[in-house]
Amino acid sequence: MYLKLLALLVLALLLTCLALLNFSLGFLLGATLVPPAAAVRPGGNRFPLAVLLLLTTPGVSLYLAVLLERELLEAPAGPGEAWQHLLGALGQGVLQEHLYGAHLSPLICLGAYPCWLLLWNVLFWK
Repeated sequence: MYLKLLALLVLALLLTCLALLNFSLGFLLGATLVPPAAAVRPGGNRFPLAVLLLLTTPGVSLYLAVLLERELLEAPAGPGEAWQHLLGALGQGVLQEHLYGAHLSPLICLGAYPCWLLLWNVLFWK
């Protein structure tokens, strides 16, 4: 339970700092990461929680957001085209970080992935 507490504290710190920089991104990341983080517990039936954690991976969340964005633009994309748009969005984040010094994308990666990995450790703790 201490590991889950640490994961929730890291997530709260990440979302608080992110909300100060970009509120809408912090809200969307919070809406996708907080429910699985609160539901994860050691022991019990792990399969549904593992599927939930897998679907809320930041990479999968971004892929689903690209599919939703293309659907809302009334230009549906197939899986391959959505993958290309995902890679383009990641490339734009790297480009903005190098050209403009926008350090938001690396900071999100440095905060979201360790928190997500801590939640996996909580789920499969023996």
